[in-house]
Amino acid sequence: MTLQTIKNQCIFGLVRGLSSFMQALPLSWARALGSALGRLFYVLVGFERRKVQRNIEIAFPEWSQRERLRLASATFAHVGRAGVEFLRFPKIDAKTLDSMVCRVEGLDTFTTLMAEGKGVVAVTGHMGNWELMAAWIGTRGFKTGVVAQKLYDPRFDEALNQYRRDKGIEIFPRNTPVRPILRFLKAGGALGVLADQDTNVDSVWVPFFGRLAKTPIGPVSLAQASGAALVTLFNWREPDGRYAIRFGSPIPVPERGQDVTPAVAEYARLTEEALRAHPEQWVWMHERWRSKPPQG
Repeated sequence: MTLQTIKNQCIFGLVRGLSSFMQALPLSWARALGSALGRLFYVLVGFERRKVQRNIEIAFPEWSQRERLRLASATFAHVGRAGVEFLRFPKIDAKTLDSMVCRVEGLDTFTTLMAEGKGVVAVTGHMGNWELMAAWIGTRGFKTGVVAQKLYDPRFDEALNQYRRDKGIEIFPRNTPVRPILRFLKAGGALGVLADQDTNVDSVWVPFFGRLAKTPIGPVSLAQASGAALVTLFNWREPDGRYAIRFGSPIPVPERGQDVTPAVAEYARLTEEALRAHPEQWVWMHERWRSKPPQG
């Protein structure tokens, strides 16, 4: 048994124990503890703290240093709260999920699109509690799926996906054959795709917080190939602790073979708009501007 295997087993055991502990606490207590753990992580893990501060400086150059530091700390607190909510998923049923959502904007538009039976590609980001949002949709009777990154440890990956399946969500691992996804969409499914990070997938360069950022084209390509509608989907935590969800209006999908950049730029613009309204609820830990645009 390698040292890495032992390390992974310890981490898996710790997370399972933490999940059981958080499920035993009242939700308000669990959230408070998650927030405290997030702020503690911010203080103790310097390389993550500095990364977040760099990214916030890129996005908000006009802010004072105090404002940026306040946002950085609040970001870690939010991630801690959202993480705790996810650890409690095994005991959260549809009724509880409903109680955690205070309002839903654009639901009529989404319902109409779903009723047409052509499928919907919903572009979203690592904002608010995206897992809770997907679970809420899945438990509302919509045919729901997500494109998900495989985790480094198969046990974590299976546990995470089981949480999702329990809420009626179909899983499509990233970088797997596209045919099952197209069949899902053509059967009238709603597919959530995270497209707010710089990853090793087909991408184009579009503006994001005043800089060109490498942004995935997958959502547009799937909509082109399947005939599905393309919308944005975001959620954020309100001051009372509950979440608001917003379904966007359809984004025009170019014909196959045409330039997808305008559609990608539009969902990047809408993502930035949502993040500017609730900047503390995004995962600034990711190196969003890691790749450098080509010169010339």
